[in-house]
This record gives sequence, C-alpha cells and structure tokens, in this order.
Amino acid sequence: MTSKSLSALVRIYQRKYGPRIAEYLSYFQKLESLDDVIRFACHGKDGLIHGHQHLVGKKKLEQARKELMRHTSEIESCDSFDELLNCVEDSTQNIYRFGTLAIYDTSLRLGAHLNLWPDVVYVHAGTKNGCRALGVKTKGGRVELDQLPKAIRVLEPYQAEDFLCIFKNQIGGMDAKVTGCLPDWR
Repeated sequence: MTSKSLSALVRIYQRKYGPRIAEYLSYFQKLESLDDVIRFACHGKDGLIHGHQHLVGKKKLEQARKELMRHTSEIESCDSFDELLNCVEDSTQNIYRFGTLAIYDTSLRLGAHLNLWPDVVYVHAGTKNGCRALGVKTKGGRVELDQLPKAIRVLEPYQAEDFLCIFKNQIGGMDAKVTGCLPDWR
C-alpha cells in the first residue's frame, strides 16, 4: 500500500469515524459517577450491548460490572491508561470469555471518564491484522506510534487502534467488506 493511499484511508477515518468515536467517548467523560461509567461500560447505554461485546454476552458482562464495582477505589487511583488496563484485566481475569478486546474497550471507556488515554496502540484481533498487513511487528500486545507509517501517526493511539481494525482489509490490499471491528460508534 502506498503512503498516498494510506493517507487517503486516514482522511476517510478522520471524516467518517473520528467524530463518532469522539462523541461516543465524550458520553463517558460527561457521566457524573464512576458507578455509572462502569455500568454503561459493561452494559451500554439504554441496556444495548456494545458491538464488540455481543460475543461476551450479558451474563459475563454483568459479572464484569460486579467485579469492577468491587474495585472502584483501585480504578480511581490509576495514574495512567496502562495502569487502568491492568486493573481492569486483574479485576476480570476469572471471567471466561472476557478477553483482551473486552478489557481494552472497557478500559477505554473508563479512561475517557478518568482522562487517562493510551499512549501506545494496544493490539488485539483486527488491529493485529492491520499491523500485520503493514508489516509492523506486534510483540507484547502493543505498538508505539512511531512504529507505524507516518500517515497513521497523525492519529491518537486509540484512534490508530480503531483505524487499523476498521481498515485492516483495505490496508492488506483486499477488496473485502470490513468486518469484525464494529463497536458502537461505527
């Protein structure tokens, strides 16, 4: 993929998906209590399960909510996104099928409220495929922005994660419909 065509995909992302994810995350920023943030991070607004979490299921999401509610003081004391992600992972580690994507998505929602943002691109599922298509190594489940092509570095790390997932097929040169990366803001 040429840098020109990659830049074009980034512009499409910024125009079509950027405002949606910003609006979506601002919802969590505006919630008054961490209890509400945890509830909506797990169950969604108005009881609608988030797109990425359909496979987790309501029962597991409720288990995650309860576990996170038990750890609110630890969540509130986090000083970085990475610390928050580890806290969510530790709190939910015994919940079968509450995996890396659910942990990341939940942490991103909580982080928006706590003003804790990723400073690296966290890699899972579709994001890994996007990195692979670019020839970027994903050892350790994270990628520094400076490891990505210059065209993608204009995005915030959480946007780059989103971009790599949404456009993984186009980046790889496939003319297939993008699937598997459709959270609520898309």
